[in-house]
Amino acid sequence: MTLNDWLDVALRDLAPAARDRMTDEYQAHVQDAMTGGLTDPEAVATLGDPEQVNRALRRTYATASELDVKPGTGTWRFMLGTLILYATATLIFLAVGIESALGSVTGSLTALALTWLVWRLARNQPIPVRNFLLNQGGAWLMNFSLWLGWEVKAWLGDPPPVQAIQWLLPVLWTVWMVESGRRVQRVHRTLKLEGRA
Repeated sequence: MTLNDWLDVALRDLAPAARDRMTDEYQAHVQDAMTGGLTDPEAVATLGDPEQVNRALRRTYATASELDVKPGTGTWRFMLGTLILYATATLIFLAVGIESALGSVTGSLTALALTWLVWRLARNQPIPVRNFLLNQGGAWLMNFSLWLGWEVKAWLGDPPPVQAIQWLLPVLWTVWMVESGRRVQRVHRTLKLEGRA
């Protein structure tokens, strides 16, 4: 396998800055190995399996598609509008004496406060990170408001029809937050290579 063939596999889908940086490093490694007396194929073989290297690099650096996230302002605005309508309706229900709306009011108002917090945190991030957080965060905040409403109702003695919701959604949020944090780190690391972070 030639170095160019190896690089095509190992650096597949990486963002251009990461691809350029790693190309330089691997070329220098192969040059050093050839200076030490290895042939070109032997020197390339010291780099390892290109598929494994690609997986490792994709855990470290962002892919081109992760840097090319388009803003989903329509989704964010729809979610915000839905939460506002939901909060308004539940406040009206609570005002007319429907006590079962207390959980929904709590969930929707908490989600609106978290929406403001997410926007404040995301607006100072680089564009790929901001777009990702806003695109993903809206749906998660909406289901958080529903979950919190169900939890408050359960505390008041009216459990949700599906009990698994009480523990399943927090598990899903934890998994999503961990993976989102990893993706944000990869994007920041890659943007530093480009001098944009």
